[in-house]
Formats: sequence, structure tokens, C-alpha cells
Amino acid sequence: MSEFLIGDIVQMRKKHPCGGDTWEVQRIGMDFRIKCQTCQHSLLLPRRKFEKSVRQIISRGDPELTAKQRPFFDYHNSTKKQENS
Repeated sequence: MSEFLIGDIVQMRKKHPCGGDTWEVQRIGMDFRIKCQTCQHSLLLPRRKFEKSVRQIISRGDPELTAKQRPFFDYHNSTKKQENS
């Protein structure tokens, strides 16, 4: 599956009860927070369920915003610091 960005607009496999099937990605991590573009309802889904449910990415979000809110943990540098201590 492709990498998702905050602000992506995605089409889901199932329609929301309001009739909408497009959602905006608002949070990325172990869980995804998505907001319905039709009724503005917000959901929190586990990553695995979200990735299975996405049919397509309609428009891409902002990579800079995603990088600010989701800093990458550098495992190798953290283990070197612990070994040196």
C-alpha cells in the first residue's frame, strides 16, 4: 500500500450512512483519523482496517505538514547513544 499523507482525500470501499464515500486524512500513526467530506463526521480507524478499506487516493495532502506532525524515529542513532553511555 502507498504511503498516506495528512490532508489526503481518499475514497473508501463502503459508503458512509450519509451517502459520502470521500474522506480527508487528519491523523496518521497506528490509528488513522479521517473526516467525511459530506457530513464532517470524524472516525478513528486502526491502520490495518484503514489500509484495507481505501479504494483510491483522490488528491494528495501536504508532505511538509505530515513531516511536522509525524517525525521519524531514528532507531540506529538512539541505540548508539545508549551504547556510548
